[in-house]
Amino acid sequence: MATKEGEYMNMRTIKTLIVALSMIMLLSGCWDTKDINKQYLPVVMGVGKGKTEKYRIVLQIPDASGKTQILDKEAKSISKAIDLIRTDSEKSIELVHLRLMLIDRKVAEQGIENIIDFAVRANDISIKGLVAVIDGDFEKTMYHQISPTPEISSYDFFSQDAGWTPNQSIVRIWEAYQNENSYTEDMAIPMLKNGVRTLFTFRGTAVMRNDRMVGTLNQEETLLFNLFKGKYSGGTIEVAQNTSVLIQDAKIKHRTQWSEKGPSIQTDITLDVVITESPEGKGNAVIEKEMKEQLSRQFNQTVRKIHSLKSDVLGIGMIFRPKMSEKQLKEWKTEWFPKLEQDINVRVNVLNEIYFKENANDNKSQGKMLKK
Repeated sequence: MATKEGEYMNMRTIKTLIVALSMIMLLSGCWDTKDINKQYLPVVMGVGKGKTEKYRIVLQIPDASGKTQILDKEAKSISKAIDLIRTDSEKSIELVHLRLMLIDRKVAEQGIENIIDFAVRANDISIKGLVAVIDGDFEKTMYHQISPTPEISSYDFFSQDAGWTPNQSIVRIWEAYQNENSYTEDMAIPMLKNGVRTLFTFRGTAVMRNDRMVGTLNQEETLLFNLFKGKYSGGTIEVAQNTSVLIQDAKIKHRTQWSEKGPSIQTDITLDVVITESPEGKGNAVIEKEMKEQLSRQFNQTVRKIHSLKSDVLGIGMIFRPKMSEKQLKEWKTEWFPKLEQDINVRVNVLNEIYFKENANDNKSQGKMLKK
């Protein structure tokens, strides 16, 4: 009996220990939680050239009132600069809410590989964050503030649900990392500077070759770039003689060929548009013809400009990728892209006209009849 009672007590003790250990394990994930009131949560990080060091890091930290606190340090590395900010801060710095990295143009022209690699390797930075280039005074842009607007954040200007339009390019950290390591595609990064009545003014797009900025696209060229990439929602195109149209749909078809001379690609773009403004009496056929000629010319001018920069921001290499050997793949940017022959043809379909002008004219006519 004593033996059975001893075994029973041992089993009871073991079960008690198991329960206690389980409870300890459940609680172990909470021991290092931090009070949110004792944390700074930056949403924007600026990376510029320091006056005495390699990097100048500026963090923008919004509060509930809509105001923004600025923390600023210089160091030989990004990690060290952030560490110095943490050292002098009365609260801990957590980068989990970082949504936008702004890189000074001077830094972008020297190369952003280290910056993108840092963002990807940092455990507390989301790779879904956005990247942009400051084309202007770095300090003025990073310290620029408008009247407190707690409902607006800096990264809203890049959100397709908020301020973004096809006149702006957009690239995320993971896309930048992917493109800088890609054999067949380069990246296009939006450029901005501080606004006057708004937080930012968009300047166009920085064209990158590998990790270095080699040129720019203006806003009209950026719209064509986005259109080629299939990002056209909300895009408005101005045609000659006070005519504007809104892009409703775009169909893009590529025909590729690889001959002894090298690769060639013919792209047909069909646009379905709605007229938003046009002079009275101007027919659909005239608008379609004008748009076809204008856009075909502008597209091919933009393509020639991109080729002169030796940057495959349009991702033509991705289209040819299935046809290339491993050797050709590695040589695409240096050997085959410079030999690429590319031509773009545009076709336009006007879906409907704006009827309110006609209705307004009818109302005027009725008014005249009543006066008589």
